[in-house]
Formats: sequence, C-alpha cells, structure tokens
Amino acid sequence: MKKGIYKVLAWIAAIIVVVLGINKLVYATYPLMSSPELIEETSSKYPNINLTTFTKETKGYTYSLSKPSTSSEKINSKIEEWIQKKQDTFIKEAEGNKKLFRKTPQADLNIQMETYRISKNIYSLVFHSYEYTGGANGINTTKVFNIDIQRDRLLNIDDLLNINKENMKEFQKIILEELQKNKDIEPYIFPEELQILTQLEKWQWSINQKNFTLYFDEYEIAAGAAGAIKLKIPIEKIQDYFQENFKTFLKIPKIEEPKKEPVAQEEQKKFNKEGKYVALTFDDGPSKKVTPQVLKVLKENNAKATFFMLGVQVDYYPELAREIAKEGHEIGNHSKSHPNLRNMSKEQIRKELDYTNNKIKEATGIVPKLIRPPYGSYNDFVIKYAKDHDDSIILWSVDSLDWKSRNAKAVNDVVQKEISNGAIVLMHDIHQETANALPQLLTALELEGYQFVTVSQLLDWEEKNGVGPHFGSIK
Repeated sequence: MKKGIYKVLAWIAAIIVVVLGINKLVYATYPLMSSPELIEETSSKYPNINLTTFTKETKGYTYSLSKPSTSSEKINSKIEEWIQKKQDTFIKEAEGNKKLFRKTPQADLNIQMETYRISKNIYSLVFHSYEYTGGANGINTTKVFNIDIQRDRLLNIDDLLNINKENMKEFQKIILEELQKNKDIEPYIFPEELQILTQLEKWQWSINQKNFTLYFDEYEIAAGAAGAIKLKIPIEKIQDYFQENFKTFLKIPKIEEPKKEPVAQEEQKKFNKEGKYVALTFDDGPSKKVTPQVLKVLKENNAKATFFMLGVQVDYYPELAREIAKEGHEIGNHSKSHPNLRNMSKEQIRKELDYTNNKIKEATGIVPKLIRPPYGSYNDFVIKYAKDHDDSIILWSVDSLDWKSRNAKAVNDVVQKEISNGAIVLMHDIHQETANALPQLLTALELEGYQFVTVSQLLDWEEKNGVGPHFGSIK
C-alpha cells in the first residue's frame, strides 16, 4: 500500500518538474507571449488620461476612432456611449448603402480628439467627427466633453458661467460681434438660427487660459459654404460672467513643455548589395502598452524598424516617440487621426500631415521624410504634398494581417510565407498579438539570413528614391 502511494507521489513530482521545465522553456523562447514579467507602461503627457486610436477597414467602409480613457469610469462610460452610438449608426448606414460603394469611395467615419488642459483634473475634450455614407459630401460634427476627473463628473455651462435673463443679451452681443468680425463667416450667417445662442444646454464649448470657444456644426447657424464654425472669444471679454469658483482655474499659468535637444540620428549605413534585407514597419502608434514591448524585442535582436505614427498618439506619448528615435529606429508620418486621405481636400491633407510632422519634431527634433497614407489610400494632393516636402510615400509588399487575425501564430505564418528580399512588412504596434508574434518572427527570419533595416536604408540599398509610392519587393 505504502509502495503504491510512493509511486503516485513520485509520478506527481515528475509531472511538476516537467511542467516547470516546459514553462521555463516557453518563457525563454517567447518572453512576451507568456512571461509574467511586467512591462513598464509609459505615462501620458496629460495626467489621468490615456488615448488609443482604433481603426478598421472592410470592403465597404473604413473608420478611425480616438478613444480616451480617464481614471473616472463614469466619465469614460459617457464618452464611450456617444462614440459607440456614432459607430453603430455609421455601420448601419454604410451596410445599407454598400451597393453604392462598389464604384464610389468607401464609406468613412473619422472621430478625432483635441485635448485642452485647464488644470490637472479639468479638461475640455473636443471630438471632431467626419462621416461619409454616400452622396456628394460627408458630414462634420463636433461634440465636447468638459470633464472634472477628480470630482467624477461632466461640467455643464452653468459650472463655468453665471448667465441669467438680465445678462444673456449682453453675452449674446459679445458672440455676435465676434461672428461679424470674421468676414469669411459673416455673409453666410442665418439670422433666424441664432436663437440657439439663448439655449445654453445646446452649446458645444471648450475653454483654456486664452479663449472661450463655441463650436457650431455645418448648417447649424450658417450656410454650408461657411463649414463647421469654431468661434474663439478672448477670455478678457467674458471674465465678468465667470462663476467665482472657476476664476481660480483660469489664473493657473499655461504649462509650457520644456524644449528638448534633438535626438542624434545615426549615420546612414551602406549595405552589402548581395545581402538579404527587409524593412519591418509598425503603424498607428505609439501606444502606451504595446510599443514598449515591441522596442524591447527589437533591441534584444539588434533589429531596426520604421514606425509610422499618428499625430494624436504622439501628442499623448511624446516620450515614447523620443525613445523610438533614441533607439535608432526611423519615424514616419501616418497622418494626424487616420482618415481616408483619398476623400480629402488639399487643405485638409496639409493639416493632417503638418500636424503630425510638428508633433514628431516637438518630441524628437526630427522631421519625418516618409509618409504612409492610412489604409494605403491617397490622391493627387497627397502626391503633391510629398513632392513639395521632398518626402516619399511608403506602402508595403507584405501585409501581416495582424489587424485582421489578431493572432500571433497567424501573423508569423503570413509573413514567413510572403517574405522576400527587399520586402516592406506592414504591422501595427497597437495589437498585443503583434508584440507576441515578434520574438518567433525575428528568429525565423534571421535563420533565413535576413537583416532588419529601416525603410530609408532599404530604399538606399535598392537605389530607389523620390516620391514613389514605394511598395518593397513582392515575392
């Protein structure tokens, strides 16, 4: 009987040893897939708020949604509810009009966010939404969430201004004066629609130390030629109307970001013409959680890559952008908010790309010379912008489909099947599965003799230059 018990215990002990051995081997081989090691997360530039951009592409539609996450679940749920409603309505309309999009541009929804910090816990989050589901033009709308994170609540106009029946007329007069000053807007104003100025609950507003800003959607108070209206009213003009407890916030000096020395760029290396090279590229970041993991794996494998960044993400995580540059990786421009550039005007495209160039320069001191249009979609205005700025348009020859499969094994299978010398590989440093796939992918490609270079190094090796677009070698 005792012998039987001893045998059972021996078997259990053996199994434990084997399991522990396997776990140790798995952690050593795929440290990001199952290792309990904690990755230090990068802090946002804005205390108590983080930002993630979600994108999707189907045959019928594309969308890009900037979603903030604060330390207040109540605030988060209110913002999420509004975004989800916009998303659901858009998809329903796009699906209903899918026959229309067989020959015309895809339906598109783009929700981007601007952040105005009043104090450590009080912000104006301004969402600009562009929605195209058919017809001649898309629809632009604005939604503002003024939030007090510490008090776990949304602010309304009464928290800011003390406007009663007696002083409402005086306040309206100030607004009308500012509208009439703008000669691009004034001729298109609908006088009969200005009654909205008396309906405080309908105001979309934001505030910073300089201006109180009102937002009006297209056709809300003016003809379509005026577009969406952003009316800035200097603080000093309305300071007499502020609630007493809000005046203290406006006295807080604007937080100036310290200027940083430009990141030193590595000298461009010459590569053996007979070598095997691929350019790994990562889109849509930098992201708080995944980008540091990607950087860790690249460093461990002495691999260089190119990161095509969104301006809204760089605004929130400038230190991550700086770290990427310090590690010797290349940074490219992926637009401000991931819109479908093919559907945009020359001026809209300029604003998208200029914003991101400026944010990257502020963070790193480097001005990107590569442009990757979101969804790989561009028009003649994008080409002209690239020519005017001596930039190159970069697409890809291998799509890892990480955005679609969201599976580490599938990512490895696709890339290893499609890879060829001179390829440009599309991935995203916003998906955990991509970080999980990297250790095995780098090891497998190294065994095949590949070296990992930046896109600019690859173009130099292939003796290619100019606007492009450049796709990389296809198998």
